[in-house]
Amino acid sequence: MDSLLELRDVSLSFRRGRRHVVLVLRDVSLQLDAGETVTVVAKRAQGKTALLRVAAGMQRPDRGSVAFAGENVWRHGDRRRVRLLRSQIALVERAGPLLDVPVMVGIALPLLDAHGRREAYARARSALARVGADDCARQHWSELADSERALVALAYGVARQPRLLLVDDIAPTLGIGETDRLAGLLGALAEEDGIGVLICDGDSRLTSRARRIGTLAGGSLLMSQPLVEPPGADVIDFPGGASKRARFDA
Repeated sequence: MDSLLELRDVSLSFRRGRRHVVLVLRDVSLQLDAGETVTVVAKRAQGKTALLRVAAGMQRPDRGSVAFAGENVWRHGDRRRVRLLRSQIALVERAGPLLDVPVMVGIALPLLDAHGRREAYARARSALARVGADDCARQHWSELADSERALVALAYGVARQPRLLLVDDIAPTLGIGETDRLAGLLGALAEEDGIGVLICDGDSRLTSRARRIGTLAGGSLLMSQPLVEPPGADVIDFPGGASKRARFDA
């Protein structure tokens, strides 16, 4: 059976100025199955967003392959590729929406063309309920607390009912309890809804429900073996280092 997402020997660089080239990803390989949560931990400017944009088919790598559900996404024409990925992959980012509208409207708007008004708003309501942010429906982004913003950002992705959810560092300002609840929610989306969840985060706090954990530094990705203990266990084996014990309260 093919993995939901497979990156194989992916490298990506960006040019800065005429002569300087920055290597962001170096021979990165990663597999993710449906129903699985994988967390990649990386500090600032170490390639977290670049990795997710490559996984989403938004950024073409210099070399290597990116496959979604067994298909190389860059073998499709642009129109077919964008349509395929928009309907099955959601990238969740920390930045707020461009339009200053109530949360419910903001979630529904991108869905109107594909699904019509009734279905778009039904998906928006369902997504807010799924992440526990029903009370935010009539509020604007500027009125939300940081913990509510994280949930609403997640609802934007969930409303598309994707097969693959990519989460880009949405919890840097949250407390330990709020972060653990968010990790539990992401784990539940994978386990209960069968979504593949790939999280890139600036520290290790969103690893409590991850099946595998990776570290990204200097362009290289180092992945752990699948955890033997069930998700939620209080022992985390970080790749390249000793096991660490962390307490996550329910």
